Amino acid sequence: MPGAKELDPGDGIQQYLGNVVREARLALGREWTQAHLATQVFSSGSRISAIERGEDPPDRDLAKKLEIVLRLPPGTLVSLVRILTEQNVRDYAKTYLRRQLEATAMHEFSLVVPGLLQTADYARAVMEAGLPGDAAQIGDYVRRRMERQTVLARPDPPWMVVVLDEAALRRDIGGGQVMRAQIEHLLDLGERPHVNIQLLPMKGTPVPGSVALLTLPQGVRGAYTEGFSTGNYTEEPAEVMRFQRVYDLLQQGALGVRASLRLMRAIAKEHDD
Repeated sequence: MPGAKELDPGDGIQQYLGNVVREARLALGREWTQAHLATQVFSSGSRISAIERGEDPPDRDLAKKLEIVLRLPPGTLVSLVRILTEQNVRDYAKTYLRRQLEATAMHEFSLVVPGLLQTADYARAVMEAGLPGDAAQIGDYVRRRMERQTVLARPDPPWMVVVLDEAALRRDIGGGQVMRAQIEHLLDLGERPHVNIQLLPMKGTPVPGSVALLTLPQGVRGAYTEGFSTGNYTEEPAEVMRFQRVYDLLQQGALGVRASLRLMRAIAKEHDD
């Protein structure tokens, strides 16, 4: 675990929050190590270390727990987290992407092929459509997305269950060749024991956004939701449970795994026309 470093409260809100947590922990006595604090708030030592270094601020639920355990006045940390949330609207996906690499299980409903399951050509086509910009910049985004996919190839890959809108495979993104290659990639991934892909038929009720549920090593759960240009990641239990119900209802309306694979093969052939 990286050692603590001196933080200047003037460096920024994340650093200031980390300094508050660290000073409050040390004030409680020598036995209050980062690992000990982690057990008191049902987190991990590495997470507490990242918070104190100003690299990974807590969400409001964890902030409330830290306030209680560290005997801080109510609102001391929660207010800072609220400011950070408002300040970092454009960075809404950063925490989710970090947690995704730690997760032991992922359950996702998506209107497009999820990033961890995308081919490079499909990813580039999606980015060019939704994120017009410099070709070199998009190329860098694609490279980083492909690097993240190594999480599915590690010795202990996360259990991943994806409910994918059928329209995502029928929509011609990048041309027929790109779409056929993307669907074939999904078929290959579906053969892996830790990846399940189910299609939600187009006749079902339209859903205005995507939702992803993560289970983390310490049993903490998170929910990430995304619309056209905004998103939100939360680990607050009530919010996670709310989106769990949404996901469960969507999965109930999805085809089974085998039926989904058959439909994917049929749609792939349509992209040859």
